[in-house]
Amino acid sequence: MAAVFEVRGGLALFRKGYTTTSSVSFPLPPPTALGGLVAAILGIDSGASARGEQALYWDHLAGNRVALRILEPLRYFRGSLNFWNVKDPQKNTHVQVKHQFLKNVGYRIYLEGPLEEPLEEILSRGGFRYTPYLGVAYALGDLRWIGRWPKEDLPTGPVQVSSVVPEAEDLVFDVLASGGAFREILPYRMTRERGLADSLSVYFSPHPDQALVLKERGKADVARCGSDIVAFFPPW
Repeated sequence: MAAVFEVRGGLALFRKGYTTTSSVSFPLPPPTALGGLVAAILGIDSGASARGEQALYWDHLAGNRVALRILEPLRYFRGSLNFWNVKDPQKNTHVQVKHQFLKNVGYRIYLEGPLEEPLEEILSRGGFRYTPYLGVAYALGDLRWIGRWPKEDLPTGPVQVSSVVPEAEDLVFDVLASGGAFREILPYRMTRERGLADSLSVYFSPHPDQALVLKERGKADVARCGSDIVAFFPPW
């Protein structure tokens, strides 16, 4: 089984950590952001009140895994935000920093693992513990519970996948049938001190109605969840 829910918002910013003065966004939420969202919904304490760098919720996420389907076309917009100039406030009180945002986003998230039942219990009642947001605190997310869907194995052969596809050994795409695909390297798992533990490559289509066609699945974990065929990330 997999717990399935959706999150939507008017804007999102999943900041790339290696950018300098400008805030550039990943084109989709990385697994680290999905883990933080799940932990926020369930109210798992990060421990940051004691030490700001702590992210203890990763202990609770261990053994769970997710799949991600993009529901809305990929759109960007750019703007500048006013920040307090903490380095030299006497010279200029504020400093403008350019930001790249994602606009009108929507994602369907499939979670398999020990947190399925707690997630169903709280989302089925329309609740959450900590405010869900999409990358930054001012990009609030609207949650919608979909249900618990059975996860079914698929017969061998080519398959159309409606989700983001993590890179896997012996994975072969039909590029023409897929209408093209984008590749991105995403942070996948963090340490308890918010350090990067693992990253991985993913493939995705910017058009939500365009499935990715796999000639060979290799070691990718592809399964049917309800009416969707999705590829799961490795367990955290």
